Amino acid sequence: MAARADVPEELQRFDALARSGSGSGSGSGPWPSFEEYSARIGGQLCPWRETCYFDVATDPALVSVANERFEALASALGFPIPAPFLDALRRGAAAGPEVLQIVLGIDAAPERARLKYYLIFRDRSDVAVERLRAALDVPPLPSSLQPGSVYILGIDFTRAQLSDFKVYVRLDPTRAPRVIRDLRRFEALWRGSRYLVFQHCQLSGGRQVYFHASSATVLETWLAAAAARDELAAEFVGGQIAAMNACLAKQGHQLLRPWIASLPYRDGALQGGPSNLYFHFSDAGS
Repeated sequence: MAARADVPEELQRFDALARSGSGSGSGSGPWPSFEEYSARIGGQLCPWRETCYFDVATDPALVSVANERFEALASALGFPIPAPFLDALRRGAAAGPEVLQIVLGIDAAPERARLKYYLIFRDRSDVAVERLRAALDVPPLPSSLQPGSVYILGIDFTRAQLSDFKVYVRLDPTRAPRVIRDLRRFEALWRGSRYLVFQHCQLSGGRQVYFHASSATVLETWLAAAAARDELAAEFVGGQIAAMNACLAKQGHQLLRPWIASLPYRDGALQGGPSNLYFHFSDAGS
C-alpha cells in the first residue's frame, strides 16, 4: 500500500488489525494464513479491497483468533454488527470441522464501505449456513439449492445494515455450458480455469460467475485483451497493480498476480467485462 499516497485510512487500519491483532500492525498474535488484494470494477473503479484468510482446518485455534479480530475490526471501524450474529459465532457457528477457512475482508470504497465475513467449506455446509442465516433473519435460500452444496458463504455489512448474504456453489463442469449459454465466448478463460463458481446474492439479487484460473498467466493474457477495451480494467492493471509491484520488487517480495476474475451473470449469459479481479502474491513463473 506504500505505493500509493491516497490509500484510505480505514484500509490501513483494517490491514494492521486483521494481520496482527494490533492497530499498529505490531501485535504478537497469529498472522493470516493467506492474503488477497482485489478490485471492484463497475461504474467506477474501487481498488481498495483486502481479504485475510485463516486456515482453521489446519489450526482450529484460529477460529477464535479470526472471530475476535472480526469483532475488533467492527468496533474500531464503526460497523455495527447484529448481536445475534456475533452470538452465533461465539457459540461455534463457524467452528465445525466442515469449515476450511474463515475470511475477513474490507471494501474501503469511499461512497459505501463494507466489512466482510466469509466462510469457505470443505464438507457439507448446510448446518453452518442455516445457523448464520437464521441469526441474521435472512429469507430462506432458493429451493433449487442442494442442501450442503454451498462452497463459500459471504456476509457483507455496511455501517447502516447487513448489506448482503451471498452463497457460492462450484459449477459442475458438465453443466457449465448449459447454465452459461455464452460460455464459448470466454473459451480461453474457461479452459484455463481450475473450476468455476456461481454466486447468488440473497438480498441484492445479483449473480456472478467466478473463474479460478489454473495459472496467473491465463488471467494476465485475458486481462491484457480486456484492458484494451475496458478503461477501468486498464487503469487498475496498468496503474494500481503496476505501482504496487514496482514497490514490492524493490523490497524483494513476490509480485501480485491475478488468479480469479468474476463476470456478472444475467438471463443465462455473462455480461460485459470483469466486475471483480483478485490478486495473490505469486512467483513470476506461476
